[in-house]
Amino acid sequence: MSRNCFVWCFTLPLVGLFPLFSGCSRKHYRTQADQDVAAIYAETRCEEAYTLPPLAGIDVDPRSRFFDPSPEDCPALPLPEPQLYGYQLPQLATGDPNLPRKRSDIESADGAEELPPPGAEELPLPEAEGLDLGPLAGLEAESGTRAVEGFAHTGTPRSESGRGAGDEGPNAQPGRRAASDATTGRLPPHPQPFSPAKPGEKGAITNLGDDDETGAISLASGEMKLVMPRSADAVTPQVRLAELIRENEQAEDGQAENERAENERAENERAGDAQADDGLSLEGGAGEAAENQPDWDPTADNRQDTEQLRIVPIPDEFWQQLPETCVPRMLEFESVREEFRRSYPRVTTAGMTGMLSDAPRLTLPMITELASLNNRAIQTQKERLYRAALVLSGQRYEYVLRPTRRGNGSGVTYTHVRLDSTTRDGLVVPTETSVRKTTAIAGQFLASFANSVVFTFNGPQGFAADIGSDLVFDFQQTIFQRDVVFEGLTRAERNVVYEARNLIRAQRALFVDLASDYYQLLLTYRAIEISSQDYFSNLRAFLQGRAEYLQAGRIPRVQVDQFEQNALDSRSSLVGACNTLESALDRLKLSIGLPPEMPLNLNLEELESLTASDELTVTRQLVMRTRRTLLDAAQIRLGDRDAAVNGATVLINRLRETLRVRRKIEGVTEVTDAERETETLALRLALLEARLQSDQLESIRSRELNSDLPPPALIQFARTIDLVESTLSQSERAVKLRADLGLESDVADAVTADQLSKQFYKLRRQWDSAIEDRELDQLPELVEKADALLKETDALKDRLVGDLLPEDGVDFENVIVQTVADTVALVDRVETSDIGGLDEVQVEQEQAMLLALYQRYDLMNRRGELADDRRQIKLAADDLRSILDIRATQTLSANRFEEGVFDFTADGSTSRLGLALDTPLNRRLERNTYRAALIDYQAGRRALIDLEDQIKFAVREDLRQLRLQRNQYEISVARAALAYERVVSTRLQLQLAVGNVVARDFLEAQQAFTSALNSVARDHISFIRRRIELFFDTESIRLDANGYWSGGQDDSLELPPLPDFYDANPNPWGRLPKGVRYSDEVRQNH
Repeated sequence: MSRNCFVWCFTLPLVGLFPLFSGCSRKHYRTQADQDVAAIYAETRCEEAYTLPPLAGIDVDPRSRFFDPSPEDCPALPLPEPQLYGYQLPQLATGDPNLPRKRSDIESADGAEELPPPGAEELPLPEAEGLDLGPLAGLEAESGTRAVEGFAHTGTPRSESGRGAGDEGPNAQPGRRAASDATTGRLPPHPQPFSPAKPGEKGAITNLGDDDETGAISLASGEMKLVMPRSADAVTPQVRLAELIRENEQAEDGQAENERAENERAENERAGDAQADDGLSLEGGAGEAAENQPDWDPTADNRQDTEQLRIVPIPDEFWQQLPETCVPRMLEFESVREEFRRSYPRVTTAGMTGMLSDAPRLTLPMITELASLNNRAIQTQKERLYRAALVLSGQRYEYVLRPTRRGNGSGVTYTHVRLDSTTRDGLVVPTETSVRKTTAIAGQFLASFANSVVFTFNGPQGFAADIGSDLVFDFQQTIFQRDVVFEGLTRAERNVVYEARNLIRAQRALFVDLASDYYQLLLTYRAIEISSQDYFSNLRAFLQGRAEYLQAGRIPRVQVDQFEQNALDSRSSLVGACNTLESALDRLKLSIGLPPEMPLNLNLEELESLTASDELTVTRQLVMRTRRTLLDAAQIRLGDRDAAVNGATVLINRLRETLRVRRKIEGVTEVTDAERETETLALRLALLEARLQSDQLESIRSRELNSDLPPPALIQFARTIDLVESTLSQSERAVKLRADLGLESDVADAVTADQLSKQFYKLRRQWDSAIEDRELDQLPELVEKADALLKETDALKDRLVGDLLPEDGVDFENVIVQTVADTVALVDRVETSDIGGLDEVQVEQEQAMLLALYQRYDLMNRRGELADDRRQIKLAADDLRSILDIRATQTLSANRFEEGVFDFTADGSTSRLGLALDTPLNRRLERNTYRAALIDYQAGRRALIDLEDQIKFAVREDLRQLRLQRNQYEISVARAALAYERVVSTRLQLQLAVGNVVARDFLEAQQAFTSALNSVARDHISFIRRRIELFFDTESIRLDANGYWSGGQDDSLELPPLPDFYDANPNPWGRLPKGVRYSDEVRQNH
């Protein structure tokens, strides 16, 4: 045997074994699969004319919860022990959820009590300045009785000292005495704010309904026992709340001591002033009585300006009755924090911060980004697409010349045989390799090489070698079933497109679901705020009713029980809303893919924006309602000047609130021209109001002083001092109006006004002191001082008001008419803007339906599946035919040789040509399959029609619901405005015992107002959610890399333009793979 023979014999086995060792590289095969899939993704997008967005791979982001840090090709099993709090929120491209709250959100100005800005339905206080609401004054806070910054709710600009134009001077706090005539609308002195009595005192308040038969009630006091599950080293907000309560009680004890010392010092000073001025020895001044009032007495008839009423704090025990998880959620809102500061005034900013939830605060973009990282369903959908691409890569590999999966290798077999004292050793080295390919016409090509080497070392003939090699070429072609051969490739190609569309639609559906959950959570947060205010409001109503019943019996017990029942219902609603919030947050975590135990909160900036929008809409509704009321009153009572001015004042105040909210929404920091005009008109109306009041008081005073029987000194002083007060108010308001108009004003007049104001308060204190000490001989002298003061104030008023308001009655009437007309004109001009409210639904229904039918991915898939069903008819029909196959085989063989292993010649070749026919004598199963294929096609056709109808219905329903929600929103806004006025009206009538108004009427009004506020928020958020559904149903949502659609927070209802059908659907029935020869019937249906 030649040397070359041995070389080839031993080289070929080694070559055959080489792929075995190279195949052990796992990373090589994994990266190859990833490269093939990436190429298929890119090709698929190109074939679909880029109607598909970029397709994501299956690599898990390192920030994801299910990221596996172990080696990809040799992953390690996770720890079997379950863990809590094992995942922390990662850094997000859409923002930092761990940023602390803005300091301005939790601290009040100058560290003191600060009234929060109006919320969505925190409306301006209705004009009822002449009524003392007692404890019900707290209801004003819940109903939105917030003064616009720098101005009182009456429309009167506040002075730099912080008091209104008609407020008291800086040296006195008591209210001003009212005239006995109720028509004057003046306000009596000595406000007596209500507060619960001390434990053991009569009238003390305990739990709702815990009164004994004697009527004595004790205030339950105790520490807060609120515990919230948190980490072991963390201080819970509830524990912090209990600490703050104890600190507040200690601080109040110290403050009470300081206040008593200050009161004693002030009493001595006032007594000294009175002796110096009047030469009288008074044991106590009226100022002491005014500044150190007992708790509010519901039996008293005293009245004072509602702006100066002390809003009753919520008693400590009612805070303690709330569940441990509810208080931190309530304190998310400034209106509730303000109530808490009122109950615990010593709470610092740091203390309030410690009580708030420190959980990460997520926005909707953060939520969608976290879901794109952690949502398991989306990851599974990505893997389904990847698997479909892997199947396609395998099917495509069938159409390239490739080694066969098995039978490519070599081996060595050694034999040792001993028989009849004869020993024979042999060595067998078989080697085989083959390649194959499916051709474009469904043919199967196979080429194989087989080499066999047999060595016999010590046989009968000594060393012997038997070497044989075969080279085989085989080609097989089916004649009638070509499309059947192509079906695997066809199905794999189309499945990739189907799964790609399913993935994209699943990502968009996930955004829709997350957005729906997010806005539902915002609605729940809003319900907590509204329920909190409703609870506080009903609780104050109960406290007042209880006090009135116990101290004076002014109302029957049944009405007290009604108040109590309503307070309990409000608390139940509040607790239920808090519980609903916790459950909804846990469900959101599951949707995102986060562990339920992870602390989580929402960033409420978008809720504040929605609330501001609702606030603007409701205040605009109030403006328009007030405008209509003013115009109706002007037509019915043409000569009622007071009604016209009062109505215009209410209108301008509400317009001012509307402009403030509008500027807040637009983000404008500078005061607009409309606001300047509004302020000027407010000042003009305030001056007119003071003038009308002065005229009325002067008429009453003149009538009584000129009567046949001179009035007693008490009446003379009351009428005169009221007129002095009203005249001073005219002067103060005139100063402000002159400054606003840029008119010249003498500085000395302002100084004189301040001095006269001080004299007025001093005279009032002297009068009150004389009455209290029964120094009746001093009364005539005080009446003379009041007359002298009136002359001085009249002179000042003539100088300041003379060129602003005419004295002539006709001219004055014309000024009133013109001012009211200017107010209405300003409202008509400003309220033409479209800011606020919801966009009108102007989407064309037919265009929207066509847009959905053109763009819906699920409908594209259904069309493709119908084409698949049609193709199955062709394949089933092919199976009914005869099976005719042609096969050609060429074999080249080489046996023992000396020159070379691969010396193949024609002498050792074999050629075969075969034809195989299988006649259709038995096609019963194939017949049934064919008939089923026909049925499946018709069923698929009906399914396509059904899906088209469902899509059209969904779009029509979306538009129908959008129009309904917009209409319901307008109704809810009108209901909120009406209910707000109804609440105030019934509250005041109940307080004054006017008509037949009873507690049930007020409770029904309060319930209607709360229901309307909830409806406004619910309808607004429902409109937003339905709008997102419309864009999803028309396949108009386009997500960014973080799974977020920026158009979700846009209020526009404008859909994308309708594209050409074939631009949106380049392959309506799906495409066929390139490079293969389908039958004409198949090509015609794709």
